[in-house]
Amino acid sequence: MSNAPMVLARPGDVVSFRFPFSEGFAPYARPCLILDASEDELLVAYGTTSRERANSGFEIRVNAEFAACGLDRPTRFVLARRIRVSRSDPRFAQDVTGTAVLGRLTTPLCLRQTDLLGRITASWPDHRARLQAERRGLHPRRGTRRCRAGEPFQV
Repeated sequence: MSNAPMVLARPGDVVSFRFPFSEGFAPYARPCLILDASEDELLVAYGTTSRERANSGFEIRVNAEFAACGLDRPTRFVLARRIRVSRSDPRFAQDVTGTAVLGRLTTPLCLRQTDLLGRITASWPDHRARLQAERRGLHPRRGTRRCRAGEPFQV
């Protein structure tokens, strides 16, 4: 049981989170996106300011509107790379006011998020298997993050 405070976030919120690497824990917090929320858990997508293509797949790009979303600079949220965690997960980095929430996506970006999450959910025929995979953390390797034309896939 964690003593960390409960994070009050909802889908579309940008949060500060120490997103884990596939090899282990991250040394610093980064802006991440809340994709889904239940009473106990949050689904968190990886955020990056890098222009490199190393992390890609089912992306939400926040460019001109980055300041309105609570970000310091343009950011890409990579929905193919995500993890489902407890609302009291200690990897949420809270500011001096006690919140990990940095801001919120604009309405058009929230609509894109809803569309992409629907596609991701539809790509998994077994709901329980998707939840279990998300709890372990999805860190797709390069080349497996994108859909190849005509081929079935799970994101």
